[in-house]
Amino acid sequence: MNNLTSLVIRQMTMADITLGMMLKDIAHWNQKEADWRALFNYNPGGCFVAEWNGKPVGTITTTVYDDKVGWIGMVLVHPDVRGQGIGTALLKHAIAYLQRRGVPSIKLDATPAGKMVYIPLGFQDEYELERVEAVAVGGNTNHESRIVNLDVDKILNMDRETFGVTREPVLRRLVNEFPGMSWQATKPEIQNPEGYLLARSGANAYSIGPWVARSVETAELLLCACLDKLAGQRVFIDVPVNHPAYAMVARYGFKTQRPLTRMWLGCNDWPGNIAQTYGVADPAKG
Repeated sequence: MNNLTSLVIRQMTMADITLGMMLKDIAHWNQKEADWRALFNYNPGGCFVAEWNGKPVGTITTTVYDDKVGWIGMVLVHPDVRGQGIGTALLKHAIAYLQRRGVPSIKLDATPAGKMVYIPLGFQDEYELERVEAVAVGGNTNHESRIVNLDVDKILNMDRETFGVTREPVLRRLVNEFPGMSWQATKPEIQNPEGYLLARSGANAYSIGPWVARSVETAELLLCACLDKLAGQRVFIDVPVNHPAYAMVARYGFKTQRPLTRMWLGCNDWPGNIAQTYGVADPAKG
């Protein structure tokens, strides 16, 4: 590691989204410019850029939920300056920002390489995920009687129960930006939804998530509705390992792309309900 006197970390501006797009393209990540703008707008004061010798070379974002959970994402450093400690410095800066705000729980989804950076900073494992991918095949089981277009107001309580804290702005943004790509499962005799699934387009593939259900049957109905809609398209899902979702997606032709680990720092007092979590929303924001 070199001397970090050449490093400056500053607050991100909207103009830095060009840098973020360039870095995520180098990393072959799936975010589009709209995703970067959303991450910035969720928490403008908690997104940062690293400059090395006066040149912008790294990014990090934070999304704060209920002032209880802070989510770290988009930790990217240009390959020309990796190994200088820039990624660790960005993480420490973001952690210090969240702690100054009084956010007690800090979380992220780590790649295997990133995990080696997070462990020395005190992050602990919560559970394992795998990103799986497939080309969606339509013509699935009839699901029309129970699957309807998603109403965000009707899923907020279930989403808080599942995720642990409210993420209403994230849900509303996804539904508004991708109309016709979000579903909820209902039963005539039950007022509250039994599950929901949202999908969005990405730079490399469509992404499914959050994907939430109270039963395996409901989860599969939601998945079938989505795969019918996306037939012929490349699709990513981040699913928990050792969970019914893992076996289910395999039956629909999904193959493992890469592992991830959900990690936490500080406390984990709002873990949500992993049993209902069939697919997470996004490693960058939970």
